[in-house]
Amino acid sequence: MEGNMEKISVIVPIFHGIKYIDNMIAQLEKCVEKSSNRCTIELLLVNDYPAEQIGYFSSEKINVRVIETDRNRGIHGARVRGLNHCTGDYVLFLDQDDIIYPDYFNSQLEHLNNKAAVVCKLLHEGRQYYDNRTSFEKVLNREFMIGSRNPIISPGQVLLKKNRIPKIWTDIALKNNGADDWLLWLCMFSEGSEFALNPSLLFEHVVEGQNESVNIQHMENSEKELYEVVAANGILTGQELENLHDTIKNVAAGRVATLVKFRRMFFVYDAWLRLMEQDISISEYLLKRGINSVAVYGDNQIGKRLYHALKKEGICVKYFIDMNAEYLEEEIPVYMPAAPLHNVDMVIISLVESIDSIRKTLSGLLDTKIYGITELIEEIEKSTRIYPTEGER
Repeated sequence: MEGNMEKISVIVPIFHGIKYIDNMIAQLEKCVEKSSNRCTIELLLVNDYPAEQIGYFSSEKINVRVIETDRNRGIHGARVRGLNHCTGDYVLFLDQDDIIYPDYFNSQLEHLNNKAAVVCKLLHEGRQYYDNRTSFEKVLNREFMIGSRNPIISPGQVLLKKNRIPKIWTDIALKNNGADDWLLWLCMFSEGSEFALNPSLLFEHVVEGQNESVNIQHMENSEKELYEVVAANGILTGQELENLHDTIKNVAAGRVATLVKFRRMFFVYDAWLRLMEQDISISEYLLKRGINSVAVYGDNQIGKRLYHALKKEGICVKYFIDMNAEYLEEEIPVYMPAAPLHNVDMVIISLVESIDSIRKTLSGLLDTKIYGITELIEEIEKSTRIYPTEGER
């Protein structure tokens, strides 16, 4: 029976990550249980932190192999090292803190067919990444990857046939962490590989402060190195190479724009915390002004925090409004802006951008007060006189 099973190698670089290993083993054991004897799994833990040995780990359901190190090779080097030691016909590259669902391998193998790789949907920062702005069916192709950005958030989304991983990718060790997966997909596309699409949600990419994807300088250095490798090795030429050059510049500019947005979000949180330090509650302020029911525009980080704070303190939050409502699940309804919306005493926009255009849209749909979260907090600050006036200074 075992001879007919698909053999899968899961390669996980470990960097200060011993604490994640037990959970990784448990996740893969559940995958084996769910696979109904369809596959066997070997887990290769590739140590990329020579000052700390991983030690011994075992499992009755998967084969756990530890590959210790004499030096730090970086993410790309560690993945290639694991690839050189693995014995599976299929390969999955995971980060040490990733989460895969029990049906991952069953579902991926069913959708792979004769393609070189299969890509599934994922949760990124707690929500589905592919939505109305980034359509799963429209972005996972060669043209988008060269002309817009890398639409595969994590290699953990991708189950690969080992024999389709290009030699050029294994021979070139990137010095900078961050873009080795983008380089892998470009190398595969250049060799004519095709990717199957699996619409199932099977994976969670965990984003922490230590992730390379949030280190702007590292990512920019890695993407510049990616371009140099692509150009030097003829992976792309002519107009496609020019397009990639422009794409990398635009991706870098996009990170700056994201930083500006995060800075605005920081000021919202900072002002909110100042209110809390003064024992001033947004809910209490609203209730005193006859606001008993609200809707929150934007099911984002601030929107979620606002929902829970208002709910806890007696405000009825009837629903969220979000452009990607069909991809979101909450305790309360989530509606598209164009949907019929029930009247509430106030709509609070939790976004920190495009407030005026959102207000204009909502004012044509609802006859109610519409506040941006920043405006609301500023009004509360002024009404409670947290700051002294010029005459009191």
